[in-house]
Formats: sequence, structure tokens, C-alpha cells
Amino acid sequence: MASASKEEVIGKLNVRVVRGNNLVIADPLTHTSDPYVVLQYGAQKVKTMHLEVFDEDKFTADDSMGVAEINITDIYDAAKLDLKHASDGTRIKTIYPVGVNYLGGESHVQWKDGKVVQDLILKLRKVESGLIVVQLEWVHVPGVKL
Repeated sequence: MASASKEEVIGKLNVRVVRGNNLVIADPLTHTSDPYVVLQYGAQKVKTMHLEVFDEDKFTADDSMGVAEINITDIYDAAKLDLKHASDGTRIKTIYPVGVNYLGGESHVQWKDGKVVQDLILKLRKVESGLIVVQLEWVHVPGVKL
């Protein structure tokens, strides 16, 4: 659950990792990786999430395969809009990959199946290559006004 403070729940954010592309090979002996993703959302106002991809190792510590930040301000702002009369597939906002926003392509916030959804392609940092495709879905909590 997303919250503006420790006491106040403002909504639920579902995060779905769709796939990884061009990830680094973490095990040079087998030329493979066993990737998994860890998301961290600190005790902060609605702003960003930290994402890190790891390679699972059975006998040693898991290796980092890159990091990215997810800015959730855009989906939060869209969730505050009155969209009950919007058509399915309505594009609310487009975010472009500029500067240091971790985007590897355009990101679209849209109204889909009665929910605010954002698809993101994130460039991983601290590694040679790698993209992670994620989908954010804002779920309104009944009785909560944003």
C-alpha cells in the first residue's frame, strides 16, 4: 500500500515485472544468469521506488545485475483525476527518456480496464547493459480521496 504518511493509506500500487532484456551474463562459466528483482519503497512521500536486479547464486552471495529508479509521481497524479468517463485505452500522459530518468523508451500512463496503468522500460545502471520492463497499476482504496 502506498501512503503519504505512516498512518494514511492513499492507494495500492501493483508492480509487475514483465521481462528483462539484454541483461548481463552473471555466470561466465555457464554464460547464464538466474535473475530476480527486488523492489524497495522507503518511508517517504509518493515519489520513487528503487529496483535492483540480482543473479541468484547457490553457493556464493547473489550478484547485482543493475539498478534503476521508478518515478511513481506520474501514475499517482493520474490516479487523482476523475477518469470514470474515460474510454478504455485513453492515454493520460507520455513521459520521454531524457536526462537521468532511467527510461529506455517512452512511458505511457493510460486508463485501462478501469484502472490507471503505466508501462515502463527501465535502463539498468551500474552494469554494461540491461533493460527491465515493468507495469505499474494504481488501485484505488474504497473511501480514500487523493
